[in-house]
Amino acid sequence: MTNFRQKKSLGQHFLNDLEILKNIISLVEIHNENIVEIGPGKGALTEYILHQNPKKITLIEKDKRLRSYLEKIYSKNSDKLSIIFEDALKFDLRNIAEPKIILIANLPYNIATTLIINWMKYYQIFKTLIVMVQKEVADRLLAKVGDRSYGRVSVLIQSNATVELGFEVNPDAFHPKPKVLSSVIKITPFKRHYDYEILDKTLKLSFLHRRKILKNNLKNIDKISENKINESGICLNSRPQEIKPSEYITLSKILFS
Repeated sequence: MTNFRQKKSLGQHFLNDLEILKNIISLVEIHNENIVEIGPGKGALTEYILHQNPKKITLIEKDKRLRSYLEKIYSKNSDKLSIIFEDALKFDLRNIAEPKIILIANLPYNIATTLIINWMKYYQIFKTLIVMVQKEVADRLLAKVGDRSYGRVSVLIQSNATVELGFEVNPDAFHPKPKVLSSVIKITPFKRHYDYEILDKTLKLSFLHRRKILKNNLKNIDKISENKINESGICLNSRPQEIKPSEYITLSKILFS
């Protein structure tokens, strides 16, 4: 497998910068923790994680052509390492019978947002998520009210977790080189007191047309709801990017509770 070729369809860009690998694992305490690594590739980051002596590490890799690389690592660490060849989009992490997991992943750019949103639906299984994504995706996850990048994804994530920028990664750190900058972010979920699906439904309506005011995007709401929204202090004449995550949670309860 010395002539292994990355598949563009899988968005494969393998990290080859040792300093970046060290910086990733420095963002979270790994010792004696249950770790899940999504998309380990050839196992470069896996090796560094193992050096930190986790309690257990589960690898989830879609590309079975990487089996020989990963099984070589497994042969030396079979007491704490397991490998699952599965598509992360289809695999339910709740099937991993651990109380809390730390997820570490270099996510394919084309599915990163979908994966993170899906994972937040069952936020309670995570202790922390350390993910590398396209910088543009990170900007949306980190965006504050009023920012150009602030939108549905920003609210969904920030209503579920604290999001912090770890550091940015130059394309030179990968093989093959991507055409964009990457960012490593740390997501720390917290307990929520609302219905995730209802919030998402509210956000899809609210951000239907970013340039329109909230009232126009919610034009089908009834008069009773409109009165309650006004009483809550939410301004229906604001544009969707001007509404805080906490206000969207309140709005979702008014509209659909």
